[in-house]
Amino acid sequence: MKNKLIIFLSFVLFATTSCLKEDPPFLNDENLFDTDAGVQTAVNGIYSSIAGFTYYSSDFIQLTDYHSGSFMSGRNVDFNGIAALNPLPNLTFVENVWGASYQAINRANETIAGVAKHQKEPSDAVLNELGQTYFIRGLVYYNLVRLYGGVPIRTGKLDIDELHVARATEEEVYNQVISDLTMADSLLYEKEAQTIGRPAKAAANMLLAKVYMTLAGEDSNSEYWAMARDEALKVYGQYMLMPDYQQLWIEGTRNNNMESIFEIQYSMANSGNIIRLHTPSNAFYGNSWGRILINPEYVDTNTDKIELGAFDQNDPRFEASIMYLYQKYNNDGSENGEQKIYPIAKRNNQNSSYPLVAKYWINDHTKTTPYSDANFTVMRYAELLLMLGEIENELGNTGQAEQYVNEVLTRARNSTHGDGVYPENWSGLTQEDFRRKIMNEYRYELLGEGGDWFRNRRRGLQTFQNDVINFHNDFVITDGEGEVKGYDIFYENAERAMLFPIPATEINTNQFIGTEHQNPGY
Repeated sequence: MKNKLIIFLSFVLFATTSCLKEDPPFLNDENLFDTDAGVQTAVNGIYSSIAGFTYYSSDFIQLTDYHSGSFMSGRNVDFNGIAALNPLPNLTFVENVWGASYQAINRANETIAGVAKHQKEPSDAVLNELGQTYFIRGLVYYNLVRLYGGVPIRTGKLDIDELHVARATEEEVYNQVISDLTMADSLLYEKEAQTIGRPAKAAANMLLAKVYMTLAGEDSNSEYWAMARDEALKVYGQYMLMPDYQQLWIEGTRNNNMESIFEIQYSMANSGNIIRLHTPSNAFYGNSWGRILINPEYVDTNTDKIELGAFDQNDPRFEASIMYLYQKYNNDGSENGEQKIYPIAKRNNQNSSYPLVAKYWINDHTKTTPYSDANFTVMRYAELLLMLGEIENELGNTGQAEQYVNEVLTRARNSTHGDGVYPENWSGLTQEDFRRKIMNEYRYELLGEGGDWFRNRRRGLQTFQNDVINFHNDFVITDGEGEVKGYDIFYENAERAMLFPIPATEINTNQFIGTEHQNPGY
């Protein structure tokens, strides 16, 4: 019996170690930290964790979009699972995003410890690399706590005696996030001195503002709103909006432009999958996925639904964001008719019922592969302006709040497809009117850019239920004349869908996290 117990414990230890420890190791030579160039190499390794397939290149986007309440998956296997807001703990996306998160965290921890051990008086360049390390760790923990709730906090080098770590409380994780981002703020270069594509001090300020807004939630009296304003104002004026909204999505101007605050860097040699996820194979000569589909309620032609969250189709961002008509091609390059999608086609099947995101599109139909140099933008200046609008409104300064939003609206109506009139500036709104409109404005400006899952839930369960779940369910019931069509989904259990399940692998291998610690409803 004793031998069996030893064998079992050895298996658990091996399994747990395998989940956390990299083979081959992240860093084979600790002496790497002796030089500035070596530290930069280590930090590049941290970036690769969040730029890889299991994070921002693919799985993070699929995890959060399919489960957001705003998108549908084009994969049949997801229909009754994650697309129905019912992901299983062993779902690949659930497991992979958790695993990639802790890979990035462990690499950050190794880097922080390595610099502390090998550099007694680090140069400004090394301190900047450390600032980026703290920034990434803070970003990853911020994503983890919003996606999964309380998670294990690991801040030191991987230690065989500390493999098993219990779930921390959400408050403890947020404290860690704030600590990391505050450290990043103190170490990062200013924007003018920072390497293009890397986060500058302002990126830490913007992310801190987002953290404080999340903590404020729906409490207009929360002290976090003022804290969010303090951080957001540090960013205001440091960046500029691109003159034309369309420029954000076309080759030549989409990467690292003057609006960008933080992007994940890709290239033709090291392509991400953001284009592949959104452009279907029949839109060009090559093969692709085209998996991420927009829920139809957001393009409802009933203008009465605009107030509830549907796009105003007079807004030029509609054309830039929604792909509802495109030329189809065969693999040999010959044309194969047009694909018309709702709202210009009847919703008779899935292909005609769910429009795609036009922002990530292969515009050259002669391309034979879906690979591109398109970066993934994590934060841009337009979002900062909308955040400042929401913050000022919650602080009772609705007139000032309108001015921030009007900067975004002015760019929109003067963009390609715009008439210089719509969308009109906001003026004279009540605090409650502004509060309702701003959440829709986030969607019009930022649809499909990786933040929909988080914004849909940031103001709490009741707002998520009313503005996302009920808005969707009312549409599919009405469109189906009282019944749900076979290619539509009726969302249930909004409370469970506020979080993802803790991955099965973590429960099976971490001695301090069992089934009794699983998130509610899973």
